[in-house]
Amino acid sequence: MNIIKNKLFYLPLIAGSILIWIMSLAFFPAFNPKPKDLPIAIVNMDKGLDIQGKDMNIGQTFTDNIKDNKDLNETVDFIDVSNREDLQEGFDNNDYYSAIVIPANFTENATSAMRHEIQTAKKAEAKAQAQKAQADLKAKVASGAIPPQQAQKIAQDMQKKMKQMQKENADLLKPITVKKGQLDVIINQGASSQAATISDNMLSGMGENINKMTSKQAVTQLGDNNIKVSATDMDKLMNPVTVKHTTLNKIKDHQANGMAGMLLFTPIWMGSLVTGVLLFFAFRTSGLVTQGERLKATFMQALMAALAAVVSSILGVWFITQVLDFYMPDITQTTIFIAISMFGFIMLILGVMAWLGMKAIPLFVLLLFFSMQMLTLPKQMLSDFYQKYVLSWNPFNFYADGLRELIYLHKDLTLNTPVIVMIGFASFGLASALLAAAVRKHSNKRAEVPA
Repeated sequence: MNIIKNKLFYLPLIAGSILIWIMSLAFFPAFNPKPKDLPIAIVNMDKGLDIQGKDMNIGQTFTDNIKDNKDLNETVDFIDVSNREDLQEGFDNNDYYSAIVIPANFTENATSAMRHEIQTAKKAEAKAQAQKAQADLKAKVASGAIPPQQAQKIAQDMQKKMKQMQKENADLLKPITVKKGQLDVIINQGASSQAATISDNMLSGMGENINKMTSKQAVTQLGDNNIKVSATDMDKLMNPVTVKHTTLNKIKDHQANGMAGMLLFTPIWMGSLVTGVLLFFAFRTSGLVTQGERLKATFMQALMAALAAVVSSILGVWFITQVLDFYMPDITQTTIFIAISMFGFIMLILGVMAWLGMKAIPLFVLLLFFSMQMLTLPKQMLSDFYQKYVLSWNPFNFYADGLRELIYLHKDLTLNTPVIVMIGFASFGLASALLAAAVRKHSNKRAEVPA
């Protein structure tokens, strides 16, 4: 049988396995993603408090504890920030996904219920002692053990000592208003919905730990002072801390749950790839023999690539927003960025195909597959290999960052890194295509870049 002699007949034995291996590697980032060095800011402004002659600073104790936790520090990269102004600047620069803010009066408020109980008990004890002393004095006067004149002098001395004691301890005797210590947990959801969710859960757990630590200290202090607490006041002592959650750049409905960068890169890249291939074949089949004709045709390719990018971006964004009901805060700026990106992609494709021909297509398709899962995860959940050797040059990473800033972080379109990179791709592609048109040998029958 002739089919048995055909080598292609045996190719399926290994072709399927090879494709499975390649595709599995492409989706490797999603197999077991774990956060590592997730940047979280800590703003500890707690001034602490002197309680019964001992300095207490819950914020500092908490900060020291989490920094000494080796397991936690493998997952989180804690960044010390001095104040809220610097914190906001860091959020604007995407330096971290979330933050925990410990205010200046945190220890004072978190221990207010405990200090109120101690103060109330001490006042009651002092009052009882004063009443007992007065009763003893009256009894001695009544029995004749102390003359009335001497008793009067003793009473006056007692009042003077009491006033002096009250004056010396005026700060300690001030009424204590019971308040809960408030921790502020701030997440930047627009920077990464996944990282924001992970860090929000993590910081909420930290808030609960502070609550337990503070309540345990309160119980110990009350026990040391032999103070009994009513069931009504026990809740305040056991829950002295509250956590306030604030979400920056909240992702709205119809925004793909923060995944616009990943969802919008596939159609844009495939559109760029098809456009690039069509322009490549238009060049090959136009009968361009002389070098001058080829150079002019290359410039015409670039002009058509720019026009195609503009038209495709306008119509594409219209379809995405009007038909698919995707919400874009600023349609105009997003359209301009997509047009710049698409032009950069098309020229990059043309620049590579000018030298490799159709052999470049499998590379571009593999680049697509190897980028899909990578763009669904924050950088800190990717393996070290992807972070060091893939993200730094991957064009889709810059494209996704640019879209994230426009759609989720509400920034204006500027000459930022994503835009500069896309312009760089376009410049490289044009230079590469011009060089190929000028120096590569072409057939006399048709202007074909040898593949």
